[in-house]
Amino acid sequence: MNKKIIRFILSRILYLEAALLALPLLIGVIYHESGSDLLNFVIPLVLSLILGKVLDIGSKKIENFYYREALLSVALVWVIVSAIAAIPLWLTPTNYHTYTDALFEMVSGFTTTGASVAKDLEVLPHSILFWRSLSHFIGGMGVLVFALALFPKSNPRASLIMKAEVTGPTFGKLVPRLSDTARILYGIYIGMTVILTILLMFGGMNVFDAVTHAMGAAGTGGFSNYNASVGHFNSRYIEIVLGAAMFFFGINFNLYYYAIINSIKDFFKSEELKIYFGIVTIATLAIMWNIWGMYDSGVYTGVSSFFTVTSIISTGGFVSADFGQWPLFSKTILLFLMFLGACAGSTAGGFKISCLIITIKKLKNDILRVIDSKHVSVIRFEGKAIEPSVEQSIASYGLLYILIVFISILLINLQFPDLMSSTSAVLAVFNNVGPGIGAYGPIANFLDAGTFSKWVLILDMLIGRLGIYPMIALMAPRVWATRRRHHLKTA
Repeated sequence: MNKKIIRFILSRILYLEAALLALPLLIGVIYHESGSDLLNFVIPLVLSLILGKVLDIGSKKIENFYYREALLSVALVWVIVSAIAAIPLWLTPTNYHTYTDALFEMVSGFTTTGASVAKDLEVLPHSILFWRSLSHFIGGMGVLVFALALFPKSNPRASLIMKAEVTGPTFGKLVPRLSDTARILYGIYIGMTVILTILLMFGGMNVFDAVTHAMGAAGTGGFSNYNASVGHFNSRYIEIVLGAAMFFFGINFNLYYYAIINSIKDFFKSEELKIYFGIVTIATLAIMWNIWGMYDSGVYTGVSSFFTVTSIISTGGFVSADFGQWPLFSKTILLFLMFLGACAGSTAGGFKISCLIITIKKLKNDILRVIDSKHVSVIRFEGKAIEPSVEQSIASYGLLYILIVFISILLINLQFPDLMSSTSAVLAVFNNVGPGIGAYGPIANFLDAGTFSKWVLILDMLIGRLGIYPMIALMAPRVWATRRRHHLKTA
């Protein structure tokens, strides 16, 4: 285990977090917030710089860097960044009365889950509201991917970091230099966010609301500045714009790049995109049919159905209607969408549509092989043959996914009121959706969940965002204790 390299990575990320903490501090100055509100950000900013400097002493640049170090680095970065980011919320006198609550909120922010424990958002300072939404924006594409986009140089082996942090069945670079790939992705990401901000302002939002909601939609997180979330604005225009935005941010960002440099036709050839569009369309129409007559306006029914479907499948988490009151048929569809998530390579969480497609094709292939022992077929996805190792990885991940969800439901049932609430809560946080169904539904939050349950859900959010293996690596003593005897191949 090359701990000096891990210390080097952590020190650079802590310096970066200090720079990010200066942004809400600036917002506080602009909105003339009190000295104590500003001090809440100064303390973690200074702490980040000090810890970064301590870790930097005796650290080593990225050399002899392998996948195990990448897994540990990703897990440690997300835990430490969230732990420091929670300090301003903990020091704020309203809403976050324990450090557990503050940590829950910021882990939810960086993992783009959007689950909240805040009882009254509208009394929070602008600096805190901005910090919550900024965590979505940074966490959406990944903390380390963000760092790679900013750092002037990157070692070729740093691709292992991106592989460990970006979820999905495959990983590939757009251009030879990894740092250039990260910059391209963030360029597209920022450009789409700016366009969304302008569209929201056309809908009547002020600049601050437009920026924070745009960052929440971009990261598919769902933190709003208002207790009623997007429902506060009572605007079909805003719901359509945000619903469409969450849909587009749920698409693999590589497709946007290929559409720009090659042809828009390449964009629409994507197998995963076609299935994604089909699922959203069918789910929207099915829910619209099921809830027809619940509301006076057919337009509201249609827009709410579309908005909620895109919010759930993209794991965006914004709320415009209390879908907890919808019929069981509609809520069952939403539970499936919570599990599924959007496309690989997007800012969305969940199992990913690509994984579902490959799993279904593998099951079909296995059934045909049972019927005809001579049957031989190669599973293809997006026109390329899928390697057996990828098939096995997805199958293993699916089994671990089910096991962790089951154990989490079992644990929080010690404190949760009913099975529907505990099941939807685990699915909502594990898939980084945010609002669940039942006692912790769209118009409620997780404030009343017990401390033990909150820690279980915090771990679920991290596993759901990073994948299972980084967190397993972090908690496995053998990983820390042993030395590598064989080099792993780089991505």
